[in-house]
Amino acid sequence: MKNKYIYIIMLCVCAVLHIACSDDGIDFNTNDQELKEADSWNVDYDITGTLDGHGYVDLGLSVKWATCNIGSSHPLSPGLYFAWGEVTAKDSYSWDNYKFALMPDFLMTKYCLQKNVGLDGLVDELSVLQPEDDAATQNWGENWRMPTDGELEELRTLCTWQWVVGDNINFYKVTAPNGHYILIPACGSIKNKERIMYVLNGCLWTSSLSATSSVKAHELTFYNSGYWEGSVERYYGEQVRAVLK
Repeated sequence: MKNKYIYIIMLCVCAVLHIACSDDGIDFNTNDQELKEADSWNVDYDITGTLDGHGYVDLGLSVKWATCNIGSSHPLSPGLYFAWGEVTAKDSYSWDNYKFALMPDFLMTKYCLQKNVGLDGLVDELSVLQPEDDAATQNWGENWRMPTDGELEELRTLCTWQWVVGDNINFYKVTAPNGHYILIPACGSIKNKERIMYVLNGCLWTSSLSATSSVKAHELTFYNSGYWEGSVERYYGEQVRAVLK
């Protein structure tokens, strides 16, 4: 009986040590192509390698895709929300506190292709975010950046998208022709201080300004019924999934 109690105590100690030493599922010392098990989210996820301390997956496309959103250490955590062209998160997202808008006339002070919405008729011909305004570059380093609309379109059209109802969050499993995949959580967006459509839809910014309206930028948005690329006002708080060459 004494030996039985000792065995139980040893099991408990081992369990405590495992919890104390485990992380959120990403082991940056693993071999390439190793499939990682995410303990707290009850889901497996793919990782090809790491750069600058952040995991990525090689989907065989023109760019490699980050395993997680900016500000997150797990593929199914939302991470931080950013207004387009801003590199820090905020408590509230509106035109009133958007970095590149002059209120109350909604005039853009940077990234403007239309004279009628530019400050003093500004047309700067900047249609893709510069590194200093790229949330991925500024948060993860110069090797990382936000995807262009073309790169996100490539992800949308060349990969298979499977909607998954998870234990804690709904998400898409996006599988490439080479068999590797990324997970994109449905974490909604933020307008003012309100989180919109959390667990029901997801939004990812691109680095591309809308060609038809300079007050908007391109995004990927998705629901359980589908996924498509569109555009939305630049002040919205949305997630960023970084890419690298």
